[in-house]
Amino acid sequence: MSITSSVSPAVDKDTALAHARAAIENRTKYIESLFDAAQAAADAREKVAEATRAAERANAEHAAAYKEAIEAGWTAAELTALPLPAPAPVGKKSSKTSRRASGRSTPRRRIGAEHSPVEHSQSVSAPADTQSSPPPSPPVS
Repeated sequence: MSITSSVSPAVDKDTALAHARAAIENRTKYIESLFDAAQAAADAREKVAEATRAAERANAEHAAAYKEAIEAGWTAAELTALPLPAPAPVGKKSSKTSRRASGRSTPRRRIGAEHSPVEHSQSVSAPADTQSSPPPSPPVS
């Protein structure tokens, strides 16, 4: 049996190729859309990075000007009364940012956490009246 005998004589080569090209064109539109979205996201991330660098420079300049004012004899109370705010700390990042920057997606386990009172009380069945300590506070990240 040959290939030509299994293809319907009513369908010609040009029609089959036209259908195939239409299917490919339709699927290609998704790739184009995906590429455009990825490029827009990369451009937005670069704008955020540029704005972050500009903010860091501005914060450093603010800190330097504030320090010069203090060194010139102004007090922090006098500057606050004008009202001139104290600069934000330079070079410090929030714990959320530094955790993300460290590459950790989960917080580190505290040493000794495996013996916390909550877990210990669940593993050891003791009478309720012998446990008089308050419940533990949640861990601080």
